Amino acid sequence: MVATINTPAFAVTKSADQTINDSTRTTVTFDVEDFDTDSAFASNVFTCPSSKPGIYLFQAELFVQSSDDIATCQLDLLKNDTTNVAGTEIYDTSGTSGSYMARISHVEKLAAGETMEIKIFSDITSNGTLNVNQSNQNSDNRTRFHGFRLAGL
Repeated sequence: MVATINTPAFAVTKSADQTINDSTRTTVTFDVEDFDTDSAFASNVFTCPSSKPGIYLFQAELFVQSSDDIATCQLDLLKNDTTNVAGTEIYDTSGTSGSYMARISHVEKLAAGETMEIKIFSDITSNGTLNVNQSNQNSDNRTRFHGFRLAGL
């Protein structure tokens, strides 16, 4: 058996909070690259390089807050912008406001050119908004998206 190097690999965060409107599925924006070994992450999307199809591990962590009641908060890992491939985590917190950490961990087979991205949907009372927190040295990387190739095909 020949060992493989786990690239491409990427890790991205946010430099500013992002406001998510009520009942709107929204792409989570990531503007800070901690690393991106193959320049495969751009415009909030990971694209499998043509030379590196394989089995990939993806993980996302989002720290979200609202001052209004949060009925649901749904975090999605989407393949090719349309197919929800991760076990979507839904939080039913009717009657409460506050802060929550939503997480996804998923293994997916990707062909060359296929993409992965993170989207979020929330139902907030009174047409309120959800805030996806930035990451910085004081917030301990509250919002992150990262992944790497486990094996080639």
